[in-house]
Amino acid sequence: MRLTLVPLDNAPMPLTKKVAARLRHIVPWTIKTSPPLTCRLSSSQQGQVDAREVLLLLPKGERNNTLTVGISDDDLVVPGLDFVYGHAMPERRTSVVSLHRLRPVSGSSAVRQQVLLERTCKEVLHEAGHVLGLAHCQDFTCVMHYSQAIQDTDRKRCGFCSRCMEWLSRLPEDHDNGWTGR
Repeated sequence: MRLTLVPLDNAPMPLTKKVAARLRHIVPWTIKTSPPLTCRLSSSQQGQVDAREVLLLLPKGERNNTLTVGISDDDLVVPGLDFVYGHAMPERRTSVVSLHRLRPVSGSSAVRQQVLLERTCKEVLHEAGHVLGLAHCQDFTCVMHYSQAIQDTDRKRCGFCSRCMEWLSRLPEDHDNGWTGR
């Protein structure tokens, strides 16, 4: 599997690189970061950006084993929900994660940075799972469990449960030695 992380607008590149480094120790995927992408989408009166519009600006995954996850500082929304931590568009092999509601509000600077890194990693894996075809999981410790509140995200492990891993292991592999990025 090949995952490209794309920082959007003002999303910090150092955080994006730390997420990539952390995920390389969690999943056996090739993970790379791309240069920042400027979106400059207009926000609603509530200051939110439609996640679907962001997804259309991200590079489309070209192969079955290639996916792209954008990392945004914007507060994202989709119709019918007040906000989303992330959103996936499996048919384009893309997803986006919002840092806006993942940022902790208390603790030292170092603690806040570590919590943000962990939450972002969990949400990137969660949205990547949706792109790959996984639904929400009933195991509340699995990264694919639905997060209704940030406490749900904090309770999850930064990894897939055994059932989700088994499902992912059945995905066909597409070998292409010309792609690098780890």
